Amino acid sequence: MPDPTKLSTASGQLGPVCADTGKALTFAEAIIHDGDYLCFEAYIARTGAEPSTEGKEVQDLNLD
Repeated sequence: MPDPTKLSTASGQLGPVCADTGKALTFAEAIIHDGDYLCFEAYIARTGAEPSTEGKEVQDLNLD
């Protein structure tokens, strides 16, 4: 069971708070590392890992 003091509903769902950035996450977004919930950016910073694929820019379609 997660520590209730490390949970948030700021994203509209119950989820953890990133241990490094304080960003509210959903459980699907959170990466667990050494017992801490981390966002993707914090995981990269803490571990030095790099994504295995290159990102690409996507044109804003503005479908309004």
